Formats: sequence, structure tokens, C-alpha cells
Amino acid sequence: MKKQAHEIRHAGTRACFAFCGALVIGCAQPAFAGPTDAKAKPAEAAKITQDQASAIALKAIPGKVTGVTIEKKLGKNVYVIEIMSETQGEKDVFVDLVSGKVLGTD
Repeated sequence: MKKQAHEIRHAGTRACFAFCGALVIGCAQPAFAGPTDAKAKPAEAAKITQDQASAIALKAIPGKVTGVTIEKKLGKNVYVIEIMSETQGEKDVFVDLVSGKVLGTD
């Protein structure tokens, strides 16, 4: 009797896993399908161009732009504009991809 109860309990568990697994597999695809904005590359989400970001950065720190990259800083994707300044040396200016605001320098 004890062995039967054990087998029935495990059979029920296996059936539950099979059923629940089918539900998860069946529901997972539509739950994650949707707009690709979350998966968009940072450059595709940019509202301003690299040239615009460079101009904004040069207003903050005058000099010569030596490089432009996109990185995640302060929880946002930003253009990192590298500037060689005559008075300050090499500086990085962080320009928000969407708003164009200067978020900081380094």
C-alpha cells in the first residue's frame, strides 16, 4: 500500500510537470513577443546623431574631438565624446542619446 501511494504521488507529480511545462512552453513565446525596442541597439534608439552629440560636447569643453563611442553610463546609453582640450587635456563628455543633454564629464 505504501509503495502504491508513493508511485501515485510521483505519477501525479510527473503529470503536473508535463502539464505545467507545456503551459510554460506554450505561453512563453507570446509573453515575450512584442516590440523590439527593448532589444534595439543603442545607436538605433538614438534621437541625435554623433555629429550633433560632438557639437554639444564641444560647447561644454572646447577642443578637438578624438573619438566617439556609445556606452552605458549613469543607467543610460550615452555618446562618450573624447575631446582633447588645450587647457584640460583629454576629457570625456557624456551626451544622452535621446535628449542630447550633457550628463557629465570625466
